[in-house]
Amino acid sequence: MKLYLLLIFQVILISSCTKDSESIILAKPLGCDSMAFTYDSHIKPIIQANCNFPACHATGGEGSYDYTNYAVIAARIRNGSFEQRLHLPIEDPLHMPKDIRMNPCELYSLLTWIKQGYPQN
Repeated sequence: MKLYLLLIFQVILISSCTKDSESIILAKPLGCDSMAFTYDSHIKPIIQANCNFPACHATGGEGSYDYTNYAVIAARIRNGSFEQRLHLPIEDPLHMPKDIRMNPCELYSLLTWIKQGYPQN
């Protein structure tokens, strides 16, 4: 009976363990003029300026993914790789955008847009 109770206790204990991801709270930088973002109105120009050129993620570019296409970006957000690369230190070879430091407003806009569910329109 003691063994049975111990087993039940362990199952309950193990099943109650969860891993809560820490929520990152973004402080809105001074000068950012929006709190709600859409791809077409706000994010597309940021991606065009920082990601879509021949050496990177333009059509036919050296980057592995074509970031001129919303569906491709949305898929990369869903698998976590888009946001992960933004958070890496700029010295990290996997940091994106490569060799470019986005201004705080651009980074805030991208990360907030992702947290808002990355709406297209």
